[in-house]
Amino acid sequence: LSAFHHKIPVIHLEAGLRTYNNSHPYPEEFNRRALSCMADINLCPTYLSSNNLKVEKVPGQVHVVGNTVLDNLLHMRNKQKMTNKVVITMHRRENHELIKDWFSMFDKLAMDNPDLEFIIPIHPNPNVKKHRSLLKHVKAVDPMNHEDFIELLASALMVITDSGGLQEESSFLGKKCIVCREETERPEGVGAFSFLCPLDLQQLEELFYMIKNNPHPPVICPYGDGHSGKRIAKILLREL
Repeated sequence: LSAFHHKIPVIHLEAGLRTYNNSHPYPEEFNRRALSCMADINLCPTYLSSNNLKVEKVPGQVHVVGNTVLDNLLHMRNKQKMTNKVVITMHRRENHELIKDWFSMFDKLAMDNPDLEFIIPIHPNPNVKKHRSLLKHVKAVDPMNHEDFIELLASALMVITDSGGLQEESSFLGKKCIVCREETERPEGVGAFSFLCPLDLQQLEELFYMIKNNPHPPVICPYGDGHSGKRIAKILLREL
């Protein structure tokens, strides 16, 4: 906003993600839509996100470049495998009041599936940490650095998460994930890589066993190919 008022060019990376619900995800949905009104260059991860901006008639340029988070995973493509690990993450503000219920549901899945190792790095937010004791059958570990977490993700059988970015990372590494949210701003992978699940034990169990019995995604990752940085560099060198 300060750059806009000083007439400094604004470049929006990861532009065009939308749910059109300001409460999900909060506060990102509003922030993204407000930024689109100011950006001179919008760098979109997918054609769907670019189309969102074109429908909104944003004033800036719109380019499809993929998502740069995947550029950091290219070295893991040859290391991915499937073990008996189920990786869980939970941190979003929308879920803070529901953490107790989510953790109880995760623990039931772990108790009912002793053949699998359920692992959750506990987010440092106090609203999450205070419910750690509910995870009696889930291996709760301290927050992990990015490199160690990606190693874990690459070896997972499946992922259960409320993270937006992790939907992209898991799909790039060939993992299906259950998304513990009512809506996602990354719908490109829904039905192939990701499966939305609000707070509903029966639906969570149904999705879990569906993925357990068929963990291999049928298509390639829709969020990029790991070469976004090169495309972005060309655009910025040309336009700036």
